Amino acid sequence: MTIRKDNERGTYYFVVDIPTVGGRRQQLKRRGFTTKKAALIAERRVMANVHEGRYVRPARGTVGEYLTESWLPEKIKLGTLRESTALGYAKVIRSRIVPFIGDVQLTALDAATLQAFYAHLLSEGGEGGRPLSPKSVANAAGVLSIALGDAVRLKLLPYNVATDARIPRRRSPEMTAWTESEAATFLASVAGDRLFPLWRLTLATGMRRGELCGLRWSDVDLAEGMLTIASTRVVAERVVVGEPKTAAGRRVLALDVETVRALQSWRRVQVQERLVAGEAWEDQGLVFVDELGRPPHPETVTRWWRESVARAGVPAIRLHDARHTAATVLLRAGVPVKVVSQRLGHADVAVTMRIYQHVTAQDDRAAADAIAKALAGKF
Repeated sequence: MTIRKDNERGTYYFVVDIPTVGGRRQQLKRRGFTTKKAALIAERRVMANVHEGRYVRPARGTVGEYLTESWLPEKIKLGTLRESTALGYAKVIRSRIVPFIGDVQLTALDAATLQAFYAHLLSEGGEGGRPLSPKSVANAAGVLSIALGDAVRLKLLPYNVATDARIPRRRSPEMTAWTESEAATFLASVAGDRLFPLWRLTLATGMRRGELCGLRWSDVDLAEGMLTIASTRVVAERVVVGEPKTAAGRRVLALDVETVRALQSWRRVQVQERLVAGEAWEDQGLVFVDELGRPPHPETVTRWWRESVARAGVPAIRLHDARHTAATVLLRAGVPVKVVSQRLGHADVAVTMRIYQHVTAQDDRAAADAIAKALAGKF
């Protein structure tokens, strides 16, 4: 350990030996201390961290190099990411992060730089310089936070600066849902359509688009009126087939009689279409396919939904809002929140309560009115 004076600059520096992997040693030099005492204090701090196993060797390379050449490839190699998640991360890194802060040295990244980066994304980070939504910016911030957290764990960085950078507040999208009457009107309108079983199942179960597109006949028990959600087809950079994202997403759902009948009818239609198609039939075991057994792209299903809704003359809602409709109808019918949460595949009841607080608030008002009625004239 040596403290020396740089006569040209009039400052002090120190040089210490740092052990590395394999028992080898390398020198660490720190410059720019205005006094010998300041250099000595810094030297002792470094050596204390070394002895306590807390020393972090300065990482070399840029943010872009770390994310694209080290972090994401290693995550994929270890199999810690679902394919759809890995593709999503790659897209965010390629299109959002690297173009703006990819050249920043990893060790030079700080909270101020990140906040400026988030502000830039909000104002002009989209295609053609268009603003990005707070949700998209939050997604980019989330990827960075995870990656920097791993860098800290691997002792490439001493601290995750993403924890100090404020991300834009995510504005909850306005949730819309049909009334029971509107849902019934829609189903009556599409009763004669080829896709009626798909829409019936959507409104009866609140299944996500990826779950509907990934549903297999082997997971449907029409005799018992049950189905198991065990596979999804979602859009990342491409259509990806996989398991539900969470343990709660893998679940068993009971089906009502009318939905079972719709699926039985759909099964018979497929048998006939398979006979007509002959060798052209592509058997993938999926429930919802075209006349040749081919599954539609999930975005195509969304387009079909919009077209069916428009023809029905009911208020326009997103396909995902059909899921909200199912949940709202169940809650208003008095089905316990825990049961609704399980059917929707939420991680816990708190998620359901937060999303559907407007419904539970109505229930709370009804409860207050009920107790008032019960207590009337009792005093």
